[in-house]
Amino acid sequence: MRTARALVTALAAGLTLAACGTTDDAVTAEAEPEATESAEVQPVTVTDARGEEIVLPDGPAERVVALEWNQAEMVVTLGVDPVGLSDPEGYSSWVGEAAPLREDPTDVGVRREPSIETIAELEPDLIIGADGSVPEEAMEQMERIAPVMVTTGADAEDPLGTIRSDLETIATVLGAQERAEQVLTELDETLATNADAIEAAGLAGTPVVLTSPYADGANLTIRMHGPRTAVQAVAVEMGLAAAWEDPGDDGFGLSYLDLEGLTQLPDDTRFLYWGNDGDPEDVVEAELAGNPLWEELPFVEAGHVHRAAVGIWAYGGPASMMAWSDDLVAVLGA
Repeated sequence: MRTARALVTALAAGLTLAACGTTDDAVTAEAEPEATESAEVQPVTVTDARGEEIVLPDGPAERVVALEWNQAEMVVTLGVDPVGLSDPEGYSSWVGEAAPLREDPTDVGVRREPSIETIAELEPDLIIGADGSVPEEAMEQMERIAPVMVTTGADAEDPLGTIRSDLETIATVLGAQERAEQVLTELDETLATNADAIEAAGLAGTPVVLTSPYADGANLTIRMHGPRTAVQAVAVEMGLAAAWEDPGDDGFGLSYLDLEGLTQLPDDTRFLYWGNDGDPEDVVEAELAGNPLWEELPFVEAGHVHRAAVGIWAYGGPASMMAWSDDLVAVLGA
C-alpha cells in the first residue's frame, strides 16, 4: 500500500467536488486471471465509467474510501467496510435501513465537499466515486493518493441495468464476484416474489409514483420519480404502472411539479412520498394538509397517500431496490 503521509501537507488546501451521478458509456470490468500455483498477488484491472483503465497492482482493494452513498452501499453489500465515507451520519439515515454500516468509517466530509487531506491520511487502496462527481483538479490530487475509480451511478436509459453493471464492476475491484452474483440473484427473486404478492392482492396495473415534496418558504416543489427512475423500474417489474409518465432528466429520470401539476395524475394513483425519520416535520402534513387543491385530488380523497421508503435510498444499489420492493408491498397492503 502506497504511503500518503508526505502528501498531506501539499493537499491541505483540499479541493471540493460535486457528487451527482451522470450518464456516460456503460462500465465494463475484467479481472486478471487468478493465480494457480503461484503465490504472487495478481493485479486487478477494470475499465471505469470514463473509459479509464484502473489498475490495482496489489490485488483486490481492502481499504476503500467511498465518495457517494450509492457506491458505499454496494461496497457494504459486498462485504467490505469502507475506511472512509462522505457523511456517514447521512448515510445511516437515508441508506442504513437496507445496508447498515458494520464499522465506523472516518467522515471524509459532506458528499459535495469531501476532504482530500482526510482521504490522504486514510491511505486507501482505492477511492470510489460517481462519474462526473469529481472535478479534474480534484481528481489529479486524489490520484496521487490512490487509484480513483468512478462508476456510472445513474442512467435513465437503463436504471436497473446500470445498478447491476456498477455492482459487478465494484465486485471485481473488491474480489467479491461470487457475492455479487448472489446479491443479483436475490434481487431477481425479491422482485418476482413481490410481483406475485401484488398480483394476488389484485393490484397489478395500479399506477404508483414516489415523490419528494419540499417547501422553500411559500413555494412548494414536488420531485417526481418518473418511469426512467430506478424506483419506478422496480415498481414496473412488480406489475405496477407509472402514474407519472414524464421521462425526466437523463441521469436519474427526475422531473419537478408544483401542487397544481398533481392534477395530471390518474385518479386511482397511489401517491407515495419519501419520508425520513431525521426530517423535522412531515411536509405533506405540514404544507399540504388543509390546502383545498390538495384535499380535492381524487387519490387524496380516496386515502391513497402514503409515507414510504423511510431509510431507503431511492438512488441506491441492489440492497436499496430490494428494500424498496418490500416497502411497496407493505405500503400498498399487498
